[in-house]
Amino acid sequence: MDTKRLRLKWPVTVNSMYRSIRGRNILSKKAREYYNWYLKEHPPQDQPSSLPVKMVLLFHPPKNFRYDVDNYFKNILDCMTKGEILLDDSQIYDLRGVKREKDPDGKGYVNVIIKRY
Repeated sequence: MDTKRLRLKWPVTVNSMYRSIRGRNILSKKAREYYNWYLKEHPPQDQPSSLPVKMVLLFHPPKNFRYDVDNYFKNILDCMTKGEILLDDSQIYDLRGVKREKDPDGKGYVNVIIKRY
């Protein structure tokens, strides 16, 4: 696997990914919309890699606020498997989240860098 770089819009936090309806946990509308957006913008092109990888996520928030980067990992990692970049997120041996400066456009985004481990 060569280095792969993606730019994603600001993700859904894990705290708002699921909703409980009649005792069942289902994917929230926000999470479904994010996955649909991702697949439209980044359709699968190659066979998914089965190699161990390291991944760096550079978070540029929409505004200055306190947030935990780990609350955004799940949504992004799920996109990597749904978009067939990885077979499974268990292939990630090194995962880093780095807070960066806010997005001057106020939308927020995440730069994703994936390399072979």
